[in-house]
Amino acid sequence: MSAALSHIRARVGRRGIAAAALLLVVLLISVAMPQLLGHRVAEAFVTVGTADPKWLWIAGAGFLVSVGSAAASWRCAIGLCGGCLSLAEACARYGVGSLVNTFVPFRAGDALRVALFARVVPTEKPVLTTGGAFAALAASRGVILGLLVLAGAAAGVVPLWPLLIAAGVVGVGVLAAIAARRTPAHLLDAFRELGRDRRAAARLVAWAAISTGGRLVSATAVAAALGLPRPLAAALVVIPALDAASFLPVTPGNVGVTSAAIAMALQAHGASFTNGLAAGIAFHAIETAVGLMFGIASLVWLAPYPSPAARRVALLAGAASWVLGIAGAFSATVLVPLV
Repeated sequence: MSAALSHIRARVGRRGIAAAALLLVVLLISVAMPQLLGHRVAEAFVTVGTADPKWLWIAGAGFLVSVGSAAASWRCAIGLCGGCLSLAEACARYGVGSLVNTFVPFRAGDALRVALFARVVPTEKPVLTTGGAFAALAASRGVILGLLVLAGAAAGVVPLWPLLIAAGVVGVGVLAAIAARRTPAHLLDAFRELGRDRRAAARLVAWAAISTGGRLVSATAVAAALGLPRPLAAALVVIPALDAASFLPVTPGNVGVTSAAIAMALQAHGASFTNGLAAGIAFHAIETAVGLMFGIASLVWLAPYPSPAARRVALLAGAASWVLGIAGAFSATVLVPLV
């Protein structure tokens, strides 16, 4: 773990981490006193408070499916390079990266994921090989984004310009697969295997589809929780906007950027700016909460223990705590109002 964290320190630096900590403090103050950010933000927070909690829980479940599927897609990509690990181990490595992305800007968690997954890759240059697997994952997500844009365009709610981004990402992936046939470079190991095994390519795209589908369910549920018209159509607008916003990861967890992207996308869809911003705040808050829970559980899983028995006790205690906490929160927000 220390070797992986050194990659983060080298990429972000002490000043970057200090800036992230300062930004987090500012964000906490802003959440506690939203009126400091203007009346529109304060109104958006009030609107979030009126959301139907049942739909918000469905959004949380969608995010959990999305994160778990994303971890499975990493496992699948690493398997292309000869790496072997269980789904639980893949989830733990992926979850730690999510936890770092929540607190550190510039998606430093992706660098940590590459470092952690590289440990199970049996090549001479495992980091380069894992970096190529990460690029293959991006290409698979590009395929799903393209299909999503086409579906939204057919429904008349999404413009076709995001298709250019998806086509560019997929095009680079195709060129990499072609180049992999002519060079033994470890960076192209995953693309070389994808070119040989169509079933592996289908599995990778399928996991990307499930992960994107989870986020689509979450976006639909958030829109329904706030009473937005045509929630599914709104979700079809939101997901491509989020993918475009992910190219600017300048804040921890892309906070602020995500909410603004959702607000502008929904405003173009016909929603008011206040409702769009409320949807962005709710969406990002739930996504962050799931990422934190998943990331903390991942740290508990990967932490060193003095003995296997101590590890089992720690994992069982952690699992019991999460179950009790989730059950209590669900009861307080959903079951109690029904009584």
